[in-house]
Amino acid sequence: MNTIYNNFAASKMSNNPRFEVIVSFTDFLGKTHNIVCRNRKKLAEANQFLKMFKSETVRINSILSEYPVVMGKFPKKYHSEIKRELATAGFSTVSNFLIK
Repeated sequence: MNTIYNNFAASKMSNNPRFEVIVSFTDFLGKTHNIVCRNRKKLAEANQFLKMFKSETVRINSILSEYPVVMGKFPKKYHSEIKRELATAGFSTVSNFLIK
């Protein structure tokens, strides 16, 4: 029997690898979030969802980079300025976590 499929096992068709992608994102506090996507539609939704967080993180980091950091913390004299600037950008709840 001479066919072009001599070395092709019939069971190979059922062993398709499953689509599973883990999307990871590290927020501005340093916490890593992992989202498991089992199909391409969920992957697109996860990327769209995380796109919002990435843009917010860039804005927060640009605001915070204007102020000096001493021993891993912002000096107390800048706390009110930082909170005010974050509140005007729409991150008033975030400022409570960053500055204590």
